[in-house]
Amino acid sequence: MKAVDYFHKKPALLNCAQAKLTAWQKEYDIAENTILEFKQYGGGRAPEGACGALYAAEYLMKKHHQQSIYKEFSVYAGSIACKEIRKNGVVSCQKCVEIADELLQNARAKKE
Repeated sequence: MKAVDYFHKKPALLNCAQAKLTAWQKEYDIAENTILEFKQYGGGRAPEGACGALYAAEYLMKKHHQQSIYKEFSVYAGSIACKEIRKNGVVSCQKCVEIADELLQNARAKKE
């Protein structure tokens, strides 16, 4: 499943950061309590105001010593900051979840 399949969907109503970790939980061996902890990073509350989906993707990348996707994400979303992205109104939160998913998939494919 993709992260967007978990984003704001019943029954859990996960935020962007939690949806990202849930989608990749098995591949990256993410504990359930880590997903719960990432509730604090949705809605622009990630460090430096970063998009929660991007922050969660970076967490997964660092866990496996992969390169950062911040620059690539910024190209697609117009910024890495949630508030900036939402203010611009061009890219939705759901689209940010999709972008972070795609960039993570591409990074994994390059590494393999």
